[in-house]
Amino acid sequence: MIAFFVALAATIVCTAALLPLLHGRQVLDVPNERSSHDVPVPRGGGIAVIAGIMLAAAVAEMTGAPVPWPLLVAVVALAGVGFIDDVRTLGGGVRLGLQLLAAIALTAWAAIEYAGPGLATALFVSISIVAIAGYVNAFNFMDGVNGISALNALVAGGWFAFVGHEQATDELMVAGLALAGASLGFLPWNAPKARIFLGDVGSYGVGLLIVGMAVVAWADGASWLLCVAPLVPYGVDTLWALIKRGLGRRPLMSAHREHVYQRLVDSGWQHLTAAALTAVASLACILVAWWGDDVPLVAVLALAVLSFGYLSLPRLTHSSLGLSA
Repeated sequence: MIAFFVALAATIVCTAALLPLLHGRQVLDVPNERSSHDVPVPRGGGIAVIAGIMLAAAVAEMTGAPVPWPLLVAVVALAGVGFIDDVRTLGGGVRLGLQLLAAIALTAWAAIEYAGPGLATALFVSISIVAIAGYVNAFNFMDGVNGISALNALVAGGWFAFVGHEQATDELMVAGLALAGASLGFLPWNAPKARIFLGDVGSYGVGLLIVGMAVVAWADGASWLLCVAPLVPYGVDTLWALIKRGLGRRPLMSAHREHVYQRLVDSGWQHLTAAALTAVASLACILVAWWGDDVPLVAVLALAVLSFGYLSLPRLTHSSLGLSA
């Protein structure tokens, strides 16, 4: 548990120190048509979160705990890409290329370290590369209301710490506890009123850490259901938004407000309520996967029902208010 408490304290302190620096450097998120805020807010708070995680990992190693340093180095590297994107926007092709590079490196390490050679490993590599790049972008797209990323990272970190404990993958447990502690430390700075945003530095780094832990857990023998469960709400929300835009022949990557959380906020929900909903959805998916791990077909069907209910919430909310969807 030391990783949790070190990350918690370090993130609180680092965020307090970082806030005036970002203000002074004018690293601000200026509202646009996609935004859910109406005044400029400093972005780059992910620097404090990543710093808290790395400090927690270093302290954990000093106590004799194993640490997944290749995963954390990849997290820092991609967070660095995100920070560059925060201060001077990178082209979409450059971003995707660097994300794929991180995905390939991380997957190769996980395959060598945990999975071993074989046909199953080839399938693992193919799926993991796509999943890593896809989820990092999904996490970035979903980081749009106060508290949403911190709450979901808290749930995911706690879950993968539990998975690591259950399958005796101690380095996974350390990474999960560090993420959970850092997320909890950042939360009061970001919700209910945001004094600072994660920024791309945070969404890229935290997104990679979450999906990276899923990849490590899967490579080390955990059920794919248990690994994918906390990723489901962000994944289906992003995929559905892209499908709708594609069917409507609208640009897939342009700014929009078609995610579930955005539509809920537009219908009158508070930021923290919409954010908490996604965290509850993640927790529900985790419980379904845990309960149905021995009957995967039933679990998959239950996850599909949960996903449909989650995606239907904005329409149900509009209907209850007598508005058009």
